[in-house]
Amino acid sequence: MGTAERIVLLNQNGKEAFHKGRYEDALYYLGMAADRARLAGTPLQEADIRNTIGLVFRDLGNPSQAEIHFKLALSLIGKKAGDDAPLYSVVTANLKGLHNSAER
Repeated sequence: MGTAERIVLLNQNGKEAFHKGRYEDALYYLGMAADRARLAGTPLQEADIRNTIGLVFRDLGNPSQAEIHFKLALSLIGKKAGDDAPLYSVVTANLKGLHNSAER
């Protein structure tokens, strides 16, 4: 199995664990996927993974860690694809939602 397939598999396992509420497992798989994506030089893939990590931290009630990952994702997307990329809009909405829920 090549690097790209490993990243995809780790990301899928992480997202599945997240959707099942297994947050510790999700962070483990997604963290490994993000590290491998960074080392492989695939910033948009890493950004997508970082966005999911942000969602996990949001659901865990850790907005500061969620914000870190959302902002990192935005930075990666902005450098590679610009702020008109669809993923940029998704992450921006997640960050805005995080800020809005913190204001309540």
